[in-house]
Amino acid sequence: MRDIVRGLYEGRYVAGQRLVEPSLAEHYGVSRGTVREAVNRLAAQGIVEAQHQRGARIKQPSKQEALNMLLITEVIVGLAARQAAQNITAAGARARFEEALAPLAVPQHAPDPLDFARLRSRFYRAMTRIAENAELERILSTLQVHLVRNRLVIDPDTRAEAYRRIGAAVLAGDGDAAEHAARAHVRSLIERLDEVFVTSFPFARDG
Repeated sequence: MRDIVRGLYEGRYVAGQRLVEPSLAEHYGVSRGTVREAVNRLAAQGIVEAQHQRGARIKQPSKQEALNMLLITEVIVGLAARQAAQNITAAGARARFEEALAPLAVPQHAPDPLDFARLRSRFYRAMTRIAENAELERILSTLQVHLVRNRLVIDPDTRAEAYRRIGAAVLAGDGDAAEHAARAHVRSLIERLDEVFVTSFPFARDG
């Protein structure tokens, strides 16, 4: 299962690709039952979807579905940044946030895709926990934004600057600025959806 997720970030697996149990079992040297269990876990996470009499495939969001995911993410991340800024003086909060921010605040040129995704997840998890809002963390974890986000090629300097702006506002305790910076970062992804769907999801349709 972990290698399939890594493959999504590395481009070895793509949205819409069928997951054929016999082929996967042979490739990974495991039983079909093990493959089926892994695919079921991926389905529970919303990464794959079952097809009647056709097995399963990597979920292929439509442009509208991708937009909806990012619009929800924009609000959730913005609120998390605001509340984290408001709580940044709590015991241990500043050190925890600075640790999660540090690797993202410098340009990451050609990072390992899955490792970078984990760093990014750790950053947002730190924000939601400092915000002391378990609902934000729960909702954010259910959004499969990586099905779109991992196909966006973002300039490392631009990306690092976005995280620095979010980080500076949170550390300054400025809720308004923190929410604005966090939402602006997600909004920049929304503005590039056309690019993603032309190059990455040529068969996706709205609706």
